[in-house]
Amino acid sequence: MNRMLHAWLLCGLVSLAAPAQALDLWGSVKGLLGAEESAAKPASAETSAASTRPASPMAALDRAPGVVDLDAETFLEKRIWPREDLATMKKVVVGGFRVALATKATVSDSVRASYLPGGIHNSGVNSQIEISLEGMDLQRMQALVDRAHRDFLAQLKAHGVDLIPYAEFAAHPSFGEIEAARQEDGKPYTVSHEGRTYVVLSPTGMKLWFDQAEALGDQGAFGWGNGRRAGDFGYDRKALVLNPLLVVDFAETASARNKGLFGVRDETDVEARAGMSLRKGQTLLYVRGRAAPISSAVMGGVAPLKENVVFAGRYGQLEMGEMSSNRGLVAGLALIGLSGGPVRTSQKGVMRADPASFEEYAGNLLLSGNRLFARAMGDLYR
Repeated sequence: MNRMLHAWLLCGLVSLAAPAQALDLWGSVKGLLGAEESAAKPASAETSAASTRPASPMAALDRAPGVVDLDAETFLEKRIWPREDLATMKKVVVGGFRVALATKATVSDSVRASYLPGGIHNSGVNSQIEISLEGMDLQRMQALVDRAHRDFLAQLKAHGVDLIPYAEFAAHPSFGEIEAARQEDGKPYTVSHEGRTYVVLSPTGMKLWFDQAEALGDQGAFGWGNGRRAGDFGYDRKALVLNPLLVVDFAETASARNKGLFGVRDETDVEARAGMSLRKGQTLLYVRGRAAPISSAVMGGVAPLKENVVFAGRYGQLEMGEMSSNRGLVAGLALIGLSGGPVRTSQKGVMRADPASFEEYAGNLLLSGNRLFARAMGDLYR
């Protein structure tokens, strides 16, 4: 009799799994990239399907925060010393300038299963939201990078840095040995890292290259070659070679909580806040120079960003697709004392950016990064 009852309960609950696809995770997507409208909880397949309709008008967009002045001591983890040696190099060339723009973001969260005294069992839960960027074409992105590069040169000059034109760096014999980033079929360099996909661009007419052990680069931990070739120019001209990387990302946070019915954790807090950020660790300033003729005597190093620089606000609208989940099955199995594994929930959406608003947000972030790096270089000579 007990066996028949268990089987009846299992069949009945499994049959309810499909309507449970659009359950509580939706309600914990609070303001994902500026879409607070998406926080309404769809309790059925009908309301879930309605979520795919166009989002609210672009009139809800926010003005981007202005350019901010960041303190180099606070925001940069300097590993570019010895300062005394670098300061003897009185000239500087911007030998590279890279901007990475996030085009896809995966926000994920998970909670492990737990077993408590008395036979109480809480299942684990894995939640994932994937957002793709639309509305910004390559031409607009390239124009954004070109403007940021011109501003960086102007900021360096404003901080008293004596600049060598890039054309002189490109004409040096060692320049041809600097390995350009690998680009397939003429397409922009793209890379995936830590749940993000980036397109990385250099200013028009400038070689895109990476130095040793950059997370978004292609040189690896032992890729000393490009840094040494840049050092050749530095030694011949008694100059420092700069190659900054500015990473513009979605601004998001994620956290987890325990909640559920029948001992099943059916949701986590997966949250992505409205706005953009310069991403810490990956946004960095590479500096190369050399005071000796030996190629391995390259000095300089890297100064990564220590904290995210976040600009909160809406620069587009988010349209979320239908959610899928196995929660009903896991809950049904839990009722009869069986484990169905973790609850798995996933959802995809599209961030439709307003091009002018996106350019304002990203542009002001890039100019803020420029000022930070220019101030750090100016400090070398003071």
